[in-house]
Amino acid sequence: METNTIEQRMTRIEREFDQLKHQVLDLKPRAKDWRSTVGVMPDDELSRSAERSGREWREQANKE
Repeated sequence: METNTIEQRMTRIEREFDQLKHQVLDLKPRAKDWRSTVGVMPDDELSRSAERSGREWREQANKE
Protein backbone atom coordinates (compact mmCIF):
# COMPACT_ATOMS: atom_id res chain seq x y z
CA MET A 1 0.00 0.00 0.00
CA GLU A 2 1.40 3.37 -1.03
CA THR A 3 1.47 6.10 1.55
CA ASN A 4 1.40 9.68 0.37
CA THR A 5 1.46 12.79 2.41
CA ILE A 6 -1.12 15.47 1.83
CA GLU A 7 1.61 17.69 0.38
CA GLN A 8 2.59 15.02 -2.15
CA ARG A 9 -1.02 14.50 -3.17
CA MET A 10 -1.62 18.23 -3.51
CA THR A 11 1.51 18.62 -5.61
CA ARG A 12 0.35 15.84 -7.93
CA ILE A 13 -3.18 17.28 -8.18
CA GLU A 14 -1.87 20.78 -8.88
CA ARG A 15 0.44 19.44 -11.60
CA GLU A 16 -2.44 17.52 -13.23
CA PHE A 17 -4.69 20.57 -12.97
CA ASP A 18 -2.08 22.76 -14.68
CA GLN A 19 -1.77 20.24 -17.52
CA LEU A 20 -5.53 20.08 -18.00
CA LYS A 21 -5.87 23.86 -17.78
CA HIS A 22 -3.29 24.32 -20.54
CA GLN A 23 -5.04 21.74 -22.72
CA VAL A 24 -8.39 23.47 -22.32
CA LEU A 25 -7.08 26.99 -22.81
CA ASP A 26 -5.25 25.94 -25.96
CA LEU A 27 -8.47 24.66 -27.52
CA LYS A 28 -9.79 26.73 -30.39
CA PRO A 29 -13.52 27.11 -30.89
CA ARG A 30 -14.88 25.45 -33.99
CA ALA A 31 -16.16 27.71 -36.69
CA LYS A 32 -19.90 27.28 -36.69
CA ASP A 33 -20.90 27.66 -40.26
CA TRP A 34 -24.10 26.54 -41.93
CA ARG A 35 -22.03 24.94 -44.68
CA SER A 36 -20.53 22.50 -42.18
CA THR A 37 -23.98 21.30 -41.09
CA VAL A 38 -25.63 20.90 -44.49
CA GLY A 39 -26.15 17.25 -45.24
CA VAL A 40 -25.48 16.11 -41.69
CA MET A 41 -28.81 14.30 -41.41
CA PRO A 42 -28.98 11.01 -43.27
CA ASP A 43 -31.43 10.62 -46.12
CA ASP A 44 -33.70 8.08 -44.49
CA GLU A 45 -37.39 7.83 -43.68
CA LEU A 46 -36.97 9.28 -40.18
CA SER A 47 -35.21 12.44 -41.39
CA ARG A 48 -37.71 12.86 -44.25
CA SER A 49 -40.55 12.52 -41.75
CA ALA A 50 -38.98 15.16 -39.49
CA GLU A 51 -38.58 17.48 -42.47
CA ARG A 52 -42.22 16.93 -43.47
CA SER A 53 -43.44 17.58 -39.93
CA GLY A 54 -41.41 20.77 -39.71
CA ARG A 55 -42.69 22.00 -43.06
CA GLU A 56 -46.30 21.27 -42.09
CA TRP A 57 -45.87 23.02 -38.75
CA ARG A 58 -44.36 26.13 -40.42
CA GLU A 59 -47.13 26.25 -43.02
CA GLN A 60 -49.77 26.01 -40.29
CA ALA A 61 -48.02 28.63 -38.14
CA ASN A 62 -47.83 31.02 -41.10
CA LYS A 63 -51.57 30.70 -41.76
CA GLU A 64 -52.43 31.84 -38.26
